[in-house]
Amino acid sequence: MYDKFVAAIVLQGRAWSNRVLRSIVLLLTALTVLSSAFSAGPVGAIDRAALQRALQSTVLVLVPDHNGDLYNTGSGTIMDADRGYILTNFHLMGDPETGEQVNNEGFAAIGVIPSDVRNAPVLRYAARMIAHDLKYDLALLQIVGLLDDPRSALPNNLGLTSPQRGNSDDLLPGDRLAVIGYPGLGGATVTYTEGVVSGFLDEDNDGEFEWIKTDTQVNPGNSGGLAIDGEGNFIGVPTAGYSRADVAGKISLVRPSAIALRFYDNAILGQGRRTGLGVRGVPASTGRNAAVANAQFGDSINQQNRVTRPTSVLPSGVTDIYVSFDFSGFRNGQRFAFEWKIDGESAYADSLVWQNGASGVTWLHLYSDDGLPDGLYSVEMKLDGVLLYMGTVAVGEAPVSAKEATFGPITFATDVTKDNQPINAGNTFVDVGTIYALFTVQNMSNGTPWRTRWLFEGEQVLSENDVWDAGNVRSTWVSLSHPDGLPAGQFMLELYIGDRLAQRGSFTVASRSAVSRVQPVSVTGVVRDINNSRRTISGALIAFLKPGVSVQQWIDSNFDESMIHANGTSGRNGVYRLDAKVTPGTAYSIVVVHDDYQPIIADNYTIPADAADPYQLDMTMQQ
Repeated sequence: MYDKFVAAIVLQGRAWSNRVLRSIVLLLTALTVLSSAFSAGPVGAIDRAALQRALQSTVLVLVPDHNGDLYNTGSGTIMDADRGYILTNFHLMGDPETGEQVNNEGFAAIGVIPSDVRNAPVLRYAARMIAHDLKYDLALLQIVGLLDDPRSALPNNLGLTSPQRGNSDDLLPGDRLAVIGYPGLGGATVTYTEGVVSGFLDEDNDGEFEWIKTDTQVNPGNSGGLAIDGEGNFIGVPTAGYSRADVAGKISLVRPSAIALRFYDNAILGQGRRTGLGVRGVPASTGRNAAVANAQFGDSINQQNRVTRPTSVLPSGVTDIYVSFDFSGFRNGQRFAFEWKIDGESAYADSLVWQNGASGVTWLHLYSDDGLPDGLYSVEMKLDGVLLYMGTVAVGEAPVSAKEATFGPITFATDVTKDNQPINAGNTFVDVGTIYALFTVQNMSNGTPWRTRWLFEGEQVLSENDVWDAGNVRSTWVSLSHPDGLPAGQFMLELYIGDRLAQRGSFTVASRSAVSRVQPVSVTGVVRDINNSRRTISGALIAFLKPGVSVQQWIDSNFDESMIHANGTSGRNGVYRLDAKVTPGTAYSIVVVHDDYQPIIADNYTIPADAADPYQLDMTMQQ
C-alpha cells in the first residue's frame, strides 16, 4: 500500500575479506599511523555545534491516505534517538476537530537528514502513531521498521540524533527563536528560519500560555518540526502561521515545550509499566525492538483488527475470546508461536512462519461453539522461542473472596530484589529512570480483576486492567519507567481490586542534578584520499574495537567479531556511519581498510568528552 514512499536505499556493505585481514597483519609492524589520518569535524562555537545537532534532530514526515496516496507533508523532532520516538503535530496525522486519522494504521514515512545536513532527506523509516493530544494538536510517533525493507529488523543504531531540552517558561519577548523543518516553499532540503519571541498567547485565560508568538517564518510543511532557542535547545513545536489580507506581515505560533514535553513525558510513561506478576505487555528482544504491545481482550474484532470492547472479564457462556495486539520489529520467516491455557492447563497451541511484515496490528482467537467454560484464560506469544507477551482474561464472575482481598501500603524504591524486597526505598528521588512500587497482598484469588492507575502532576498517564493470575502470593510490585529519566514532579499510584480503590501512594522526583549524564553519540564522517581531498573513498571498512581491546589483540584472536564494538562502510560519497554509538571520554582502537589503500590502524583513540551528537570523524587514506 505504501510502496510509493519506498526510497531506493542500498547499503554498500562488505565482509572483512581474508586478503584485507592479511594485509592488516603484514602492515601492522611497518605502518606508522599519524594523528592526521583522523580529523574531527570543525570545532566551532557552541551554538554552531548545537545548531548541527538541532538540524540532525529534525525529520521529514510524509503521511499517506487510506489509498496510499500522499496526503500530508510536515516535519518532526526526534525525541529519543535509540527508541525512535518522534514528536509532531496531530494535524499531519488526522483531523484535530474529529480525531479521524488520515490512514487507519497511523502510518507515516520518515525522511532522515544526511550527515552533511545540506542534501535532501533520505526516506528511511516507517513510523506509527502511538499517542496523540487533540487539544494541543500533538502526536507521538515511533519508528517500527525500515521503509524499503519491511521484512528486515531495525538496525542496532538507528543513526538518529535528539536535541537538548529547553524551557519555554524561561523565554521573554525579544529572545532569539529559530524554526527548523521542511516547508514546501523551501524545496526538498531542510530549512532554517530565525526571528525573535514576539509574545505569548493564553487562549483560555487559565494562566498557562498555549502559544509562543514569533515573527519567525512557519509555513506549510514546518508543522510538527523543531523550534530552538539561542543555545539550540528544544523550546517548542512550530504549528501554525497566520496573516491577514488587510494587515501587512505574518505572525507564527509555536506550541511551547512546557506543554509539548508534558505530553511527551506522559505518553512515554504510559509505555513504561511493568509488573512483578509476569511479562504482560513487556517487550523482549529478538533482534532489534521485536515487541508485542497494546494487547487487549474482548469477544469481537473490528475492521482495524482491534478488539471492539476491551475488557478483563467476559461473561459466562461467551463463545469467543480475541486478543488484538500491536507488533513491531518482526521479520518474515521467523517462527511465531502461541499457546492458550485455561486455569493453567494447555487448551490450544500452534506456531507458524511469520509473513505479516515488520509491524502492524493483528489478533489471535480462541472459541467454542458450545461456550467457553468459566475460568482464568491466559495466552503466551513467542518469536523464535523468546517470550514476548503473556496476558490473562477471566470468563465468568469474579470470585466472591474478591470482596475480602486487600493490598498493603505501597513502598517506592529504585530497584527490587528477587524476593520482592525494596532497594533504595523512599518517597523522594533524583535522576531516576524507573521507580518500583512494592505492596503486600492478602486474599487475592486467580480470576479477580484488578487495576493500576498512575498519575503525574494530577493527570493520568497510564491505567491498565488486569486479571489476577499469581495465586496466593504475599507480595508483588509494579513499576513505571521513562527512557530519559522520570520527569521532575509529583507521582501517584492507585491500586484497584475490581472497581474498589484498595491502596494509594505517592512519591516525588526532584529536579535533575546540574551534572548531565554522559550520553552515547553516533560517529559519522567522510573517508578521503590523503593526496586529493576532493576524492572520496567508497567501500572503506571502519571498525571500532571494544574499549580495552588493542588491534594486536584482535589480530591474535583471529579477528574475533565479538571484539568489535561498532563498524561501518563508506558509501558512494565516502560517507560512513557506525552501526552502534560510542561513549564520549572513552578510548577505542580503530581499524580502517580498503582494497586499494593502505590500512589505518590506531590504538586508544579517545572520543572527546564534550563530543556532539553526531560526532564527525573524517579519515584520510593513502594508496
